[in-house]
Amino acid sequence: MSGIDPVTSGTALPTGTTRSLQSVNFPGRYAVVRSDSRGYLDPVTSSSTTAVKQSATSTVIPGLADGSCYSFRDASGRYLRHVDFRARFDASNGTASFNKDATYCARAGSATGSVGLESYNHPGRYLRHYDYELRVDPFQDNATFRSDSSFRAVRPWA
Repeated sequence: MSGIDPVTSGTALPTGTTRSLQSVNFPGRYAVVRSDSRGYLDPVTSSSTTAVKQSATSTVIPGLADGSCYSFRDASGRYLRHVDFRARFDASNGTASFNKDATYCARAGSATGSVGLESYNHPGRYLRHYDYELRVDPFQDNATFRSDSSFRAVRPWA
């Protein structure tokens, strides 16, 4: 059983829309994909380049492995997934393994209106930032982990 409660209906993610995932504890930073295809938590502002804004924007879709969860697709068609517990964006290879790696189930986040994203295929592990790198780490029942693993799906940058 996971350490974070399931999301109530009031905080479900809006599928079929583009959103940016904003860090709860670093509100000027967003989940982005860099040129190495890995996920990071980087600053994005109104003066950021178009490329930076696009890297912080994903389409929220029903989960590839489970439609009651979520997947995140960037503008180039790559999905947020984890490989060796490190978040990255890759093109789908159509396998069940890929679909599971790219599916996250929303849980209540540490702040009102935020979500924690639990790995579908590794229950108890959550998308979180550590040293500004996005990873999928085991739940820890402390304030730092809860904040590091909580995001707001906000108006998209691009």
